[in-house]
Amino acid sequence: MFEGRLTGAPFEELQTALRKDTSAREAYREYLHLHHSLKFRSSGVDLLNVVPMDRVIERGQRRTLRQAGLAAAALLVLVGVTMALILTRAPAPTLSVAASPGTDFTIGHERLGDEAPNGLVLEPGSRLQLKSGTVELDFTSGVRGIVRGPADLTLQREDLLEFSSGTAWFEVPAKAIGFKVNTPDLLLTDLGTEFGIVSAPNFLDEVHVFSGMVEVQNRSGLMTKELLTEGQARFAGLAGRWKEIPIRPDHFLNELPITETQPEVLTHEQSSYAQFAFVDDVSNSDLLHGLKARTFGWNQKNDASPLELTDGVHGDHNDVVPGDRVQGAWTTVGAVAEYELGRGATGRGYDITSIQSIASWNNAGFGNQAWTVEVKPVGGDYRILHTVSFHPLNLQALNGGGATKVTLTHKDGVLAGGIEFIRFTASHVEGSVDNAFVWREIDVFGHLTGQQ
Repeated sequence: MFEGRLTGAPFEELQTALRKDTSAREAYREYLHLHHSLKFRSSGVDLLNVVPMDRVIERGQRRTLRQAGLAAAALLVLVGVTMALILTRAPAPTLSVAASPGTDFTIGHERLGDEAPNGLVLEPGSRLQLKSGTVELDFTSGVRGIVRGPADLTLQREDLLEFSSGTAWFEVPAKAIGFKVNTPDLLLTDLGTEFGIVSAPNFLDEVHVFSGMVEVQNRSGLMTKELLTEGQARFAGLAGRWKEIPIRPDHFLNELPITETQPEVLTHEQSSYAQFAFVDDVSNSDLLHGLKARTFGWNQKNDASPLELTDGVHGDHNDVVPGDRVQGAWTTVGAVAEYELGRGATGRGYDITSIQSIASWNNAGFGNQAWTVEVKPVGGDYRILHTVSFHPLNLQALNGGGATKVTLTHKDGVLAGGIEFIRFTASHVEGSVDNAFVWREIDVFGHLTGQQ
């Protein structure tokens, strides 16, 4: 039919069928297309575009490999961008600093220029000097500290703080065990705990352990080590031994104040190299005169007695009065004198308006003074009112004499109101024999609460 050999009646019948029957026309066209395709293929032209199966498989594999390659390239680009972001992101600082309102401090860095850390942060070699106020230290290790000024500290490395001076509380989590604090007098290694440190130029450094354990080593003399546990406190004695003192959690802050703290207790300090410079300033009419104290830890050699703190008598030279060679109270570090003022006629205690303290001696560096006063209101608990550390005579020769007087008042007129008990604790005087001093007189002035 497609070779042109169909003629006559058969050809006419085919034409009639193709005109009348649609399906016949479709079949005719398909056969015609197949005929021409086979014809052209026999001459080298493939109109059917039939692809061999092995070539189909090969093309599929190539397409899969190409898609996989593109996906891998995209993944590499994504990883590269992510790593670039990670590498360019600033690492967390070793130590971050936050300050309470009104705090005066400076930060200096070992690294300078473009390499210097930015912001309130410390890196190894950075130094923080706190003139006044309070700062919080947050280490990346999880260690947290609250430092009260004046203070001076340098971060040596993430787990080592050089604490030159100040009052600080630290909380160390288990993951940061081994954290170390060095002061001029001691080396402390934390063993997972909460502790406080007091370091001052004219004091022997103190350690107070509130929970857990710490290891402390004295940096002087015998360099004695001791393991301290919860509830224990020590100061570093000059001979290299540790001396026990009462634990004082009220000396420390464990939270950063949210408001500016103003000094409320006003201190007036006087000194003289004449040991009798303040002999006429003692009182025999103050609130303590004639009261007998509950005492602990006093040196009573050579007739010294804490009873003479409130007798209204300054006292004479050493070994002048028969039977009372030391006319004064001879302190030891941690010696305590507690006085009961009582509740008075009103039953509300006493308002304290001022406190006067006099120390003097002719030698041994006993003319300086260092102490803490606490007050307990009616129905309340003891709180620290003030701490005194007055050492103007430290540069004198050991056999030199002198006297000091410290007066405490309040900016609003009343140091403490409604007080029933008052307690004085002697601290340590740098450079004196056994860190002691001779306390000649303590005078407390005030009136019944509710009466002027």
